[in-house]
Amino acid sequence: MKVKKVLYAAGLTGFYMDDKEAIREGAEQDGFIYRGQPLTPGFDTIRQAGEAVSVIFVLENGDIAYGDCAVAQYAASGGRETPMRARDLINIIEQEVVPRFEGKDLTNFRREAAGFDHLQVNGEQLPAAIRYGVTQAILDAVAKERRLTMAEVVAEEYGLELVLKPVKINAQSGDDRYTNVDKMILKRVGMMPHGLINNVEEKLGRNGEIFLEWIAWVKNRILDIGGPDYRPTLRYDVYGCIGKAFNNDLDRVVDYLLQVEKICQPFEVFMEMPIDLKTNQAQMEGMQYLRKRLDEAGSQLKLIIDEYANTYEEIKQWVDARGADMVQVKTIDLGGIQNIVEAVLYCKQHGVLAYQGGTCNETDKSAQVCVNLAIATQPFAMAGKPGMGVDEGVMIVNNEQERILAILRAKKAGLI
Repeated sequence: MKVKKVLYAAGLTGFYMDDKEAIREGAEQDGFIYRGQPLTPGFDTIRQAGEAVSVIFVLENGDIAYGDCAVAQYAASGGRETPMRARDLINIIEQEVVPRFEGKDLTNFRREAAGFDHLQVNGEQLPAAIRYGVTQAILDAVAKERRLTMAEVVAEEYGLELVLKPVKINAQSGDDRYTNVDKMILKRVGMMPHGLINNVEEKLGRNGEIFLEWIAWVKNRILDIGGPDYRPTLRYDVYGCIGKAFNNDLDRVVDYLLQVEKICQPFEVFMEMPIDLKTNQAQMEGMQYLRKRLDEAGSQLKLIIDEYANTYEEIKQWVDARGADMVQVKTIDLGGIQNIVEAVLYCKQHGVLAYQGGTCNETDKSAQVCVNLAIATQPFAMAGKPGMGVDEGVMIVNNEQERILAILRAKKAGLI
């Protein structure tokens, strides 16, 4: 199916872009903003509105396919690209996307997505945000041409058998750590609550006491109002703050993680980024040491890597080195969405859990596309996104998943 016309439209994401370094270093929160000077290149303020751009393919039969370009909440952190505004994205789209795709025949998602993802302009790949949105549009266009769901296209092209069961949804609380936990329990999300523990003094505690008190409350709240058959997986993201609190003394970090695990019993618990040692090699060695010490203590707590596993190649390195029990496949950082598929499959093939994540700073469209990828590849869990309000992101992802599964089950039963 040929692309007759390429359009684009500036839009908003489901959250904001935040200067993580400034926040971690104690930026003063004032209402919903942060006071102070940003510390990360590309930020004009510590918190700034998230911007997106839709890339729209008008197909020759009149169908419309599109995908959304955006960047992560914590842009420029842990090796990620610097923040990009809508005007910057549009400038690249006008120069590099419109002329390449107008008149182009799109028949195969995997080939076309990889070709665009690997495209070199002046010796460099295009920004991940552009590759992310354009390859969403490619998948949407191929699915419309074949009259299939996007999940079916992925399954066909990668030789996967569609498993018609829902993928666990992860929700994140943002800073509203009590009300949003109640929302998660009421909606019975499968993995929660994230926590957004990105500051030692206010959210973790100098000796970790604030965080321990909160996770005890979370566990007791689940047991109190969740019902006897509700047993979510607990996932907490601390952005390296445990290591920061204990001056990166890894033995003290291990002791603290054992306390966390004990408090969270009987629930399965994952800890994301307990340390942040600033380089990929140091982070790898540090996480491997934590896993070794936890194993020696008989701990079942599992470690997740996020930053430093930003690309498909980096994810492979972490999987091959057994640097973490779970890799967050950070959808928005991987550029072309075929990398998401291949990263999840690589994790599963090598015995490492995959969480198909992303960022609160995405859009409804990118979230819906990611649902299709998750149904096809069946990671351990996928993110309920975008936003930090729980309801919106969980609704978008849950409803898209249920719609697709209903269609696929009906096809399997020969009803449609």
